[in-house]
Amino acid sequence: MRVIAFRPEYQLTVEDDKNRLFYQNFDPMQQARALPYYREDWSAALAEVRPGFSILSDMQVVNQVNYNLLEEFQAVEQLIVQRGVSMVAEVHVPGLPTRRYSDEITTSQAMPVRHFLTIWEAAQFLDELKPELEPELSERAAG
Repeated sequence: MRVIAFRPEYQLTVEDDKNRLFYQNFDPMQQARALPYYREDWSAALAEVRPGFSILSDMQVVNQVNYNLLEEFQAVEQLIVQRGVSMVAEVHVPGLPTRRYSDEITTSQAMPVRHFLTIWEAAQFLDELKPELEPELSERAAG
């Protein structure tokens, strides 16, 4: 894994061989008033992956929605969708409302998200996903 950003509020890394980003929130994210490098960090990370990439997202410390940052989060979500994300695997603590808070932040950008209770389960799920074949390869295989 290569580190793209390691800030007090979050970290963002890329796994080239898996075409995957790893994102983790830290506790200071909940009180942040601004994230001056957030969009820039995501843009740098997205430049390192190919369309069809996946994201492993550790959301275990999200226990409230930070409405100060909502616009920034949604702008980054649009960048992710535009870059061609295939799947996002989010990890949430069982029994805490982290999933609900995360769902409040996402918009209707058609970003495919699956929820998990552990990092291991989420990573296994992403590792087992089969990449979609290009349409012309599918047609040749069928013909």
